[in-house]
Amino acid sequence: MKDGKFIGPKIKQMVKEAMLMRMTDKITSYIQRYVRLAGAEKRDEVLELFDNMHQLFPGWVISTCPVMHPDIHYMTKNSAHVFGHDKDYVVNSMSLQQYFDHVHSSDQRDLQECFSYLHDHLESIPSEEHTAFRSVLHYRFKKSNGQYMYLHDEKATLSLRGSGNLYYALFRDITSEKTFSGVKIELFRQDLGVKKIKEYKPSAERNVLSKREGELVSLIKQGLSTKEIAWHLKISHNTVRNIKSKLFEKFNVNNMIELLNMTV
Repeated sequence: MKDGKFIGPKIKQMVKEAMLMRMTDKITSYIQRYVRLAGAEKRDEVLELFDNMHQLFPGWVISTCPVMHPDIHYMTKNSAHVFGHDKDYVVNSMSLQQYFDHVHSSDQRDLQECFSYLHDHLESIPSEEHTAFRSVLHYRFKKSNGQYMYLHDEKATLSLRGSGNLYYALFRDITSEKTFSGVKIELFRQDLGVKKIKEYKPSAERNVLSKREGELVSLIKQGLSTKEIAWHLKISHNTVRNIKSKLFEKFNVNNMIELLNMTV
C-alpha cells in the first residue's frame, strides 16, 4: 500500500515530462530543418539590442528563447521583480521542466496545448514570415513567495540584418490589471498595424457547456440564489448544487468567481 500510494503522482509526473519532451523535440526539429537562426556570433548585437529595448519597456522582462537559442542566454535584470526569482537562477538553473513546474497545476495541460498550437502555426508559414506574427500566452506562474501571478508571456521574432531569425519573449505580471479567465493563446499579425487574427482557449474547446449548464451559469451571473435558480429551472435545490459541483470539477476551479471567469 505504501508503494501504491505514490504510483499515481509518479506516473502523472512521468507523463507530463514525456509530453513536454515531445513538444520541445517537435519545435526544435522544425527549427533545425526549416529556420535559419541567429547564433552565438550575434551575441553582442543581441545583448545591445535588448538592452536598448529594455530602456523603452522597463516594466517588462525580456528574454531570448532558451529552446531556439541555447547558445545565447539573455534576460533583463528585472526578472526578480516580475518572477520573484533571481535572473541567474531563471537563465542558468531553471530547466524547461522546472519552469513548467512553476506553472499552476490546473494550467499546465492547457499551456502545453497552447505551445503545440503555436508550433503548428509557425510550421504552417515560411520561416521568413515569422517576424510578421506575435503571440501572447496567458497563464498563472508561481513566484518564489508561493503566490501565483497572472503572467502575460509574449513571443515575437526579429530578423537580425538578414543573418537569421531571433526568437524572444516579453513577460509581464498583469495580476492587478486583469482577472484571470483561463489559459489561452492569442495570435497577432503586424503589417501596417497589429491585428488579432486567432485565439485558442483549450478549456473552452474541451469543456463546452450543456444547455442546462449554460442556463444555470446565466442565472448565477444574474445574481440569483440557489433557491431562485431551482424555481426558474423547475428543478430541486439538490440538483442545482449537483450541477454546480460538476461544473467546479469540469473546469477545475474552487469557487463561483473562478467558475464565472472560466465560462466567460
